[in-house]
Amino acid sequence: MALLLIDDDKDFTQFFSVAIEETGIKCQVLTQPIAILQYDLADIEHIIIDLSMPDFDGLQILRFLKEINYKGYISVTSGQAGTLLESAKEICKLHKLNFHTLLRKPFDIDFLEKFIPFKAKETLSSPYPPEELRSDATLIIQLKKAIKQHKIDVYFQPKFNLKTRQPVGFEALARWSLDNTFVSPEKFIMLAENNHLMSDLTALIIDQSLKYFSLIDEKKNGLGLAINFSSTELRQNGLPDLLLKKAQQYRISTNMITLEITETVLLEKNTMSLEVLTRLRLMGFKLSIDDFGSGYSSVNMLQNGPFTELKVDRMFIDSIQNKPQSKIIVKAIFDMATQLGLNVIAEGIETIDEAEALIQMQYSYGQGFFYSKPMPANAVNEWLRSWK
Repeated sequence: MALLLIDDDKDFTQFFSVAIEETGIKCQVLTQPIAILQYDLADIEHIIIDLSMPDFDGLQILRFLKEINYKGYISVTSGQAGTLLESAKEICKLHKLNFHTLLRKPFDIDFLEKFIPFKAKETLSSPYPPEELRSDATLIIQLKKAIKQHKIDVYFQPKFNLKTRQPVGFEALARWSLDNTFVSPEKFIMLAENNHLMSDLTALIIDQSLKYFSLIDEKKNGLGLAINFSSTELRQNGLPDLLLKKAQQYRISTNMITLEITETVLLEKNTMSLEVLTRLRLMGFKLSIDDFGSGYSSVNMLQNGPFTELKVDRMFIDSIQNKPQSKIIVKAIFDMATQLGLNVIAEGIETIDEAEALIQMQYSYGQGFFYSKPMPANAVNEWLRSWK
């Protein structure tokens, strides 16, 4: 891979480039940030940008990268206050750029661990695979073929009772491997939505998820299953009937199934979506607000949808140890949801410190790599036995 560092501090760029190239990653450097406007980025897979630079600062560079539709990864570094870094991270996401890492100066050599995984571009082990495996046109053809041939896999990630560390259910996650490399869900779901493949993909994911869940030995012991749905899918008035038919086919009670809904559903104020949600709730399915707090009208969703649960976005969980604002928000979300009679799940728990902080805030449920990474659905029974 090729990595580009944009920073006007020549001493820092020398330290960084030497250290990173020792890992086998090629590092290019720009100490004149305005030069990015004429720079050939064709082979650059990752750009690291300093925020504070004269003439052309990091935020201007982010806007430029948005305008040229840059598809590689972006990390941001600065010696400024942490809040400015967080703001830059949010701007990255709003520009729909592929944000990777915040690096606050000064930092030690351990920062290299954040970039080394990207050397393994062609392996299945990388949790965040490359976005661009090939042209979108080719991917669309391959995706259509994969859906038709049932080559989209379902992985299950456990949800836990934080206090007992016992699993309480699973979230079903769609995965697609093409030429021994995972295509990111964000990528292939976007392609499906934009190319009239979403209905077929949704039907396949529902069938695969419920089929594998029906084979779990201990599903009668209170374990539940969550499946993700986007606003595109919820505009289909046949979705409730499809879900009910599949639940009955696999003999799964509807109250064991939770549908995780992204915030865009109620942002769009779509009558069909609200009708579909209400019908699903009447059928006994549970409804969860996914990534709660990541958008602009999350609180409004609580009074406009028949939800039973909300999941706290991992961007808050990730920073509760070092950002007091996040801890206050996470506690406030729990208190508000509890008073509204909703279950609360914290997602993205990666350390024991995060888990213990959530327990102190009275959180009961969560999921994340600290407990378990997603696993192939056919490996769940063995995992349950080993967990005991």
